[in-house]
Amino acid sequence: MTIQEFKADFQEKCDPQFSKDEIHSFWQWFNENLISISNPTDLENNYNKWCLELISGKPIQYIFGYSFFHKYCFQVTSDTLIPRPETEELCELILNQNQNTPLFGIDIGTGSGCIPITLLNERSNWKFRALDLSVNALKVAETNTKKYQLSNRLELINQNFLENQNVTNNYDIIVSNPPYIDPKERDNLESRVTHFEPHMALFVTHDVLEFYIALFAFFERNTNPNAQLWMETHQDYCNDVIELFNTKFRAKKIEDLSKNPRFVYVVK
Repeated sequence: MTIQEFKADFQEKCDPQFSKDEIHSFWQWFNENLISISNPTDLENNYNKWCLELISGKPIQYIFGYSFFHKYCFQVTSDTLIPRPETEELCELILNQNQNTPLFGIDIGTGSGCIPITLLNERSNWKFRALDLSVNALKVAETNTKKYQLSNRLELINQNFLENQNVTNNYDIIVSNPPYIDPKERDNLESRVTHFEPHMALFVTHDVLEFYIALFAFFERNTNPNAQLWMETHQDYCNDVIELFNTKFRAKKIEDLSKNPRFVYVVK
């Protein structure tokens, strides 16, 4: 089959399930990966495999093992969340607030490492640590760190943040996109999210605010008077996070580009 024949077959297979815009977008991924295969047998086998995975609902990023975020391309696996546009906005907010002054930060729940790697790529004199409970997620973050030659500026740490938030720290920037979805909401989410993305990174265990309570304690024990805390939140609980942090600090709600309350910025 030629690429054009693959394209016609692809459109026919996808037409009952996806919109025209989705089909067009998905085909760009297929085309980019098909043209890199020279062996005709491998070409057809891979094409058929990818089609089956796509029709099953598997996200395109997991099919091909990478995702675009900000200006960069990151390896992703089923052990890491697919980076979201809202998280790109969070990175932009941090970058706009902080120019090229040397800063030391930490990303809590780093997954693929997309947040600290993006920030470090944009700020050559920053350094970061990145925590995650998942060893497998940290392996992906390590691959991405090496890809962008940032091993000397990004330290990856395997740690359960909920058990270690009371350690004194002195970070300039603390950033986190933590789990914040109540398991009761699972039925309201798209199946490609609940069936393929890591539940550890999506759902809380007990309380929708449990990570924010831990982040409060962590920020409380931060000895840097100029420290900044940046968090992504669930739009339904953003005001609750604001109220929590305003009991001791100064917290500001920031809307995303869709005008949903999405981010909380905290200073002392």
